[in-house]
Amino acid sequence: MSLQMHMEDFIQFFSGSNLSIDKANFDQFGLKAKIKHYQKGQLLITQGQPAPKLFFLIKGMVRYMSVSATGKEFTQSFAFAPGISGSTRAMTRNANALFSIEALDDVICLEFEWHVFFDQMQSQPGFLAAYNRLLENMFIKKEEREFAFVQQSAEQRYLTFLDMNPQLRDKISLKMIASHIGITPIALSRIRNKLK
Repeated sequence: MSLQMHMEDFIQFFSGSNLSIDKANFDQFGLKAKIKHYQKGQLLITQGQPAPKLFFLIKGMVRYMSVSATGKEFTQSFAFAPGISGSTRAMTRNANALFSIEALDDVICLEFEWHVFFDQMQSQPGFLAAYNRLLENMFIKKEEREFAFVQQSAEQRYLTFLDMNPQLRDKISLKMIASHIGITPIALSRIRNKLK
């Protein structure tokens, strides 16, 4: 598919049901994107380095992961096509990323320079409404994850993970799932054996 067709997919995803944004709104800003391909295992952004780009995932899935000072790896979250990916903190504050984003399979995405993207469109009410909707969805997911860690048992978190992420069930390692739900791989094996 061409860059133009991918841009139309991005506009449709970004706009959602917000009819005040259409292709003409984006075209008038001359917004530039690059099509990028990342192979499984490659990093879209790297922990501790600047991460000024916004990614629209056209194909594939990624995980947000960080490594502690002692070398322990944590899986924070996942993102799937079609979807937006990047570090909001790194983009908006011009700071280094607190995590890496790793391709879990072959990923095709559109890549935007965040400041150009935001500066060109922040004066548009329709754009800001769509952007707010995306932020709301991110905050809701964050709240639900925090609730799970405080209120749910490890078994409940595992079952919720499977329910919310059926596309990951057979595609990622048990180590990643265990890290994501905050338990050890051994504890996860016990839970899985209990549920059989």
